[in-house]
Amino acid sequence: MNNKEESIVSVFEAKRSWYELVIAAVFFSVTIAVVIFVIFINYNIHSLLTFITSMRILALIGVMSFVAGLKFSQVRNLQIDFHKNLITTRYVVGPFSYKTESKVTEFEYVSFFKANNTCFGTNLWYVKNRHFEMYEFETKERAYQFSLDLSTKLKIDLLDATEKGNFKWIEKENSNSI
Repeated sequence: MNNKEESIVSVFEAKRSWYELVIAAVFFSVTIAVVIFVIFINYNIHSLLTFITSMRILALIGVMSFVAGLKFSQVRNLQIDFHKNLITTRYVVGPFSYKTESKVTEFEYVSFFKANNTCFGTNLWYVKNRHFEMYEFETKERAYQFSLDLSTKLKIDLLDATEKGNFKWIEKENSNSI
């Protein structure tokens, strides 16, 4: 593995579906409408009480709508450099992006688990029992396949933690399905 390209694993989340983008557009529109409403009220009525009330409305409805719009439109991409032990997370909303980097020690294993009644999650564990939350999937098979691919690429172990108290290490050589 002398090539730098071989030491990096990139995980790209799929683009958002059309209905998620429509919902995000509705939330962003509500945010813009609230801002215009607050400006209009404060421009026409010069009362301190009105100003305070309109700022509360902006804080409650406007900020909540903006955050909901971001949730429905953002895409999260990961890049794992296992020679530098660095996880780079990039959040993308349209043409805008925000990047964070997490320096970790040595990667130990990948686990997939039941996050709640409707989805399964994947974690990347590293030294001192710390983990990085990767992604959530709708089915156990998709979480398993992602975890298997990641653990194979990083050359680390795979843990099935879908049943509480009954964790199983997966033998990757024999693992076509779970």
